[in-house]
Amino acid sequence: MKYGDEHLDISGMQVSIARAISRVTPAPLVNLYVAVILALWSPIGLGPVLSPLLAILICVALMVVIPVLPIMLEAWRGSVDLDVSAREQRAKFFMFSLVCYVLAYAIYTVLECPIMSSLAVAYFFVTLGIMLVSFKTKVSVHVAGVAGPGTGLIVIFGVNALPVILLWIVVGWARTVLRQHSPTQSLTALILAVVISYISYSITYVPYV
Repeated sequence: MKYGDEHLDISGMQVSIARAISRVTPAPLVNLYVAVILALWSPIGLGPVLSPLLAILICVALMVVIPVLPIMLEAWRGSVDLDVSAREQRAKFFMFSLVCYVLAYAIYTVLECPIMSSLAVAYFFVTLGIMLVSFKTKVSVHVAGVAGPGTGLIVIFGVNALPVILLWIVVGWARTVLRQHSPTQSLTALILAVVISYISYSITYVPYV
């Protein structure tokens, strides 16, 4: 199983750094990082049912591991690379992820954990937006994957979360260096994820519940 950039004849210090950045910032892993932050430091708590550990485990199952299983299986078979670099192959994987996010939202809602259900809603709509745009151009899932949750952190934690903007820039740079996306494709993903996430959190996240 290989990533998309590993099929290209590129090397050098910049490439090595870009690869390291890309390997630790795929959308599912970023989702995990954000879930841990929210579970441990949610300003509105996790509701009357969930402990931080259970909130994280639900996220790990439905928003980190299960959504990528079809990609892992197809990559193991040699049908795709781990980045699903071929734009035409992405829709089916996006649709499977959407189902997972709906299930996560339903479970968090039933268990009365609004901060985590807001995360699931934002991921659903960002993924849907990226899927629709991907029918026209290959926008960066990596960039959307850091920009969407990063926007959520800014809405929730305010100026304390503004340093995540640096991560958006770094990930966009890395995906361009690895020749997986053009600057325009990365910027498109960034704008799309920020706008959709901001609207989503503005509707679903209520401080001091």
